[in-house]
Amino acid sequence: MKLHEMIRLLELDPIQVDDPATVEVTGAYCGDLLSDVLGHCEPGAIWFTVQAHVNTIAVADLRDAACVVLVNGVSPDPQTVAKAQAQGVPLCGSERTSAELCMRLAGAFQTP
Repeated sequence: MKLHEMIRLLELDPIQVDDPATVEVTGAYCGDLLSDVLGHCEPGAIWFTVQAHVNTIAVADLRDAACVVLVNGVSPDPQTVAKAQAQGVPLCGSERTSAELCMRLAGAFQTP
């Protein structure tokens, strides 16, 4: 599924998204502990988190996440947005919880 489809499906608020039609989303990951995300988030996953600081963008870039979604209405500071732009990491927001967003995704991905 392409990121622009995911944005529409989940009703996300794009904060920093260059070209969502070219980004492939292959899964999802929920996590707020950066070391856990480093160890378990698969490349291509959309990552739901409340962590809105610059280190989040660095982790997303290292894991090649398809997009970071800040949940629960959390807003990033200007440095986080600037880092996302500089690193080319898509960043979106949502008023919903990680659980609500994952439930909306149920069935959206076909497992092999």
